[in-house]
This record gives sequence, C-alpha cells and structure tokens, in this order.
Amino acid sequence: MIAGQAFSSLIPLFIIIASLGPRSTKDSRVADSLVARFHLTGSAADSVRTLFTRPPGTTGTLGLASFVVLLFSLLSLTRAVQAVYESTWGFPPKGFRGTLQGLSGTGLIVAEVIVLTLLVSAVRGAPAATAVIVVLRFAAGFVLWLVLQWLLLSRRIPWRSLRLAALTAAAGQVLFSFVSAAYMPHLIARDASRYGIIGVTLALLSWLIAIAFGIVAVAVVGAELGGAPSLDDGEPSREK
Repeated sequence: MIAGQAFSSLIPLFIIIASLGPRSTKDSRVADSLVARFHLTGSAADSVRTLFTRPPGTTGTLGLASFVVLLFSLLSLTRAVQAVYESTWGFPPKGFRGTLQGLSGTGLIVAEVIVLTLLVSAVRGAPAATAVIVVLRFAAGFVLWLVLQWLLLSRRIPWRSLRLAALTAAAGQVLFSFVSAAYMPHLIARDASRYGIIGVTLALLSWLIAIAFGIVAVAVVGAELGGAPSLDDGEPSREK
C-alpha cells in the first residue's frame, strides 16, 4: 500500500515540477537528477527525459485541481506510513492533527533529498569523495529518521527511544543507495527497452516497493529497539 501511495504521489509531483520548468526537451532538472542518480545512459536516459520533461510548445498552466489531487495523494501517503508506525508502537490514530504532523515529516524528506543532492554534487570529484558522501548520507539519514519518527508518532515517544532505530535506518539508507546505483540502471534500461516510457514507471514502482519494505522493516525494528509494548503485554495502546 505504501509503494502504491508513493507512486501515485511522487510521479505526479515530478511531472508537476517538470511542467513548471523550462519548455525544452533538453532541459529538465527532474529528469537530469534521475538520470544522474541512477547513472542512466542511452535509450534509458532518453526515456526518463521524455517522461519528465515538459514538451516544447505547451502553454497551459496547472489548475487548482492538479494541486488538490497531489495534496490528497501526499496526505494519503503520509497516513499510510503513519499507520504503520502507530500500529507497531501500539498507538491509536491521532486524527487529522497527527496527519498534519506526519505531513511535516513528508516535507522534511523532500528538504533532505534536495539538500543532500546539493551537498553530494558539491563534493563529487573531491579527494576521498566516496567516503565523504557516505558520511554525509549517514549523518543526514540519522537526523531525518530521528525527526521523522518523532513526527509520525505525533511526538508521543521521547528522542532517546528513537535513536537506535534512526541509526539503523540511516545505515540501511546508505546501503540501499549503493544497491540502487548498481541495480537500477540495469532495471530501467531493461524495462525501457521492452516497454518504452511505461517501462520507466514500472522500474520506479519496483524501486518504491523496495523502499516500502524498508520503511516497514525500520518501523518494526524501531519499535523493538525502542521498547514498544508487545500485544502479549495486554497494552495495545500507550496513549494516556
């Protein structure tokens, strides 16, 4: 469910960002970022640029309905992730107020991706760049997951109970980034050669499914490391 919600949120978000950019098939920051992130070349890179680049000659602007649909998709994604964390920790849903806090976490993820991309681009090519990039990703991942869990749980768990889970998630995030860089170019190239632009979306969906599994795993491990009560304790809820 998380992967489906992420797909229905991120793909439209990328397309909207691309539509706000220059009207050139050769100039799209979204497409160029994805191509660089997954080290794509040839037809695979061309398919990604075709999918996320605003066609030349288009003059229409995005309507309010597009942003409403996107916002609804982001809220649904936030709620799905938040439900996983609340379930693993034994908390009841916090309601709309809790969802808004979770949405703040979603914004935090977007900010972290932007900042980290800029930092990685700045240090790439420098001496010991790989080691520096690993340290940056790990540090940013730790801060992100620490705050993100706190927000998803509506501030009901103290920071110290979330530190081990944040460390685990940060390490997994770094490892996943290297696995993605090694495997995704092959996957996107294979699917793009078979199905064209649709193949790119299928490959991205597979990538999001892997991320969804990771999110669930982090939630479960975090609850165990943080001391969440088990169902056998007779305390299904820690809400006072």
